[in-house]
Parts: sequence; C-alpha cells; structure tokens
Amino acid sequence: MKQMILLIFGVMVSITQVFGQFKSNYPDIPRIDVHTHVAGDISGISNYLSLGELLREEKNIDMALWINLGDRNTPLLNIVEVEQAGKGRMLCGIADFKAHDGLSYAPESLKKFKEQGFVGYKIWSGPWYRTLKKKEDGYPYIDDPAHEATFAEMERIGFMGASIHVADPNGPFGNRTAWLADPIEYWTQINAWRNVLEKHPDLRVVMAHANWLICQDAQIDYLRNMLATFPNLNIDLAATFQYYHLVDRENLRSFMIEWADRIVFGTDIGNVKNEEISQRAEQYSRAFQILETGDMVNGGFFGGPETLGLELPREVLEKIYYKNAMRLYPRVKDGLAKLGYGLGDSK
Repeated sequence: MKQMILLIFGVMVSITQVFGQFKSNYPDIPRIDVHTHVAGDISGISNYLSLGELLREEKNIDMALWINLGDRNTPLLNIVEVEQAGKGRMLCGIADFKAHDGLSYAPESLKKFKEQGFVGYKIWSGPWYRTLKKKEDGYPYIDDPAHEATFAEMERIGFMGASIHVADPNGPFGNRTAWLADPIEYWTQINAWRNVLEKHPDLRVVMAHANWLICQDAQIDYLRNMLATFPNLNIDLAATFQYYHLVDRENLRSFMIEWADRIVFGTDIGNVKNEEISQRAEQYSRAFQILETGDMVNGGFFGGPETLGLELPREVLEKIYYKNAMRLYPRVKDGLAKLGYGLGDSK
C-alpha cells in the first residue's frame, strides 16, 4: 500500500511538472494571434507586449503579432493610436458586434477602411437570443437579405471577413454545452452561413472558433466538406481548445494535418491587466502545448478538462502559427519583415 501511495504521488508530481514547466521546442517559429479583443486600451496593449516578452523568456514562445478586433464597447479602433502603442506588433480590423440589429457600416464605407489599413471585418452573429428578445424585430441569421450588400462589397473589393462568428459550441448528446444546446437551432445557424458562402464564393473569410464545427466528430467531417466546397473559407482556433476532449483525438489531429493550409491560430483573448500577465502567459502556454506535444494538458486556453495534446508536425505548426496569416491578411508579411523576421514567402 505504501509503495502504491508513493507511485500515485510520483505520477501526480510528474503530471504537475508537465503542466507547469512546458517550454516550446520551436522558439524560432513566430506566432500570430489573429483573434484578440484588447480594443483601444493603451495600457492593455502595453501589457500584451509584456506578455510577449514573458512568453519568449520563460516559454520559448515568440508571439510576433496580434490582430486586434476591438470589443463590444469599441468596435471601431483608432488605428494610428493602437498601432503606435503596439510598436509594430498589432494590426487592426473593424468589428460589428450587433449584426442582429443590422450591420453598422455602409457597404460603400468598407473600401475606405481597407485603404486606412484595417485588415478585415469581424462580424458577430451568434445565437440571436443572446441579443434579441423572442419575436423582437431584427436579423436573427447571418444570411438575412439585409446583409447581402455588405458581403457583395467585401467580395468585390477583397476585404476579408476576419474571425466572423456564427452559432456557438454544440457538443454531443449529453454534453451539448450551455452556449447553444439546441441542435436544431445550431444547424439553422450553420446552414445560414453556408447560404452566404454559396452566394459569395469569392468572399475570403476566416471563421472564428473553427466555424463552431469542432465539438463533435460528425461536425469535423462537415467542416471537411465546407473547406472542400469553399476554397476561400478558412478557420481560426480561438476558444476551441477546451472542447477537444469531446472528439476523437486522432480524428482531430488528422483534420489539422489534412487542412493545415486553411487554419490560423487565435485565442479570443480580451484585455490584459498588469496583475494578469502571468496568468495569460499560462493560458497561451496551454494552447501551444496542446498543439505541439503529446502531453496531457490541464485544460485549454480558457480552462476545461484535461486534454491529450495533438503533437502536430513542425510544418503544420508553421502554417497555423504564421504562414497562413501571412498569406491571408494584408500587412502581416510586411509587419513581420519590419520586426526583423526573415521568413521569405508564405508557402
């Protein structure tokens, strides 16, 4: 019995060490977080830079750039002010968090935003009941005709959809998640987005949260179909890590390798206060540990159950971490070059 207790204690200590002592084996790979929400908080932006320094020093993680998509209170950023505060490590998108009330920007205004240097347009069109009351007038689904002119203009001028949010996580039977438990409503929202893509096949878009097709194995297969059908569709991984335990690890790993050219890294991180920098560093560390190692990791970026890492090959990590972002987002390649990264092309 005593030996058994010592063995269990040793295993627990070993697991704790894996959780707390992860250092990336890829310090030379820059990482870009395409899905952040620090908005216009200058002190928060400064803390992002401090967070990056901490990750480089303690975790061998090189956070090269963040794409700032505003927040609900500040959907349109002062791009000059934000980029100056970010010291070359932050780019901006315009954002719209009230699509259910009608999109905020006139289609004819989008070209001006693109010319000013905004890298894309984030639209939040999650479950309608999070913003609309039952039977209240509004635009509950993203394929509403009221949005048609906006998507047509984005397609025409090449203004990317940046981390567009549709639906919410819907897990397997018995573990649906509280975000969007009704599978009928879930698929109604997913199909509404497909309707948009069918009308606008040349619309280049990165879908937030893997298009929320990541919480069931059958959803991953449907995501394969979506990516195969729509060559301009891409996904970010923001806020997905805490759901990887819901699906078969080998299926998810195979998907990531198969579709590595269409995946970018993101977190959905918000503002960072001074006292939160170390905590946020651990959150980033867990996300990268899941992607890079075969360790049991103590939760994803936003916590959750233990998750077995995917141990993705280096060439896949390079695509997810920075190469795809260089190809998809304007100004990213030039931004990295100005920071001294000699990365060549994005292939």
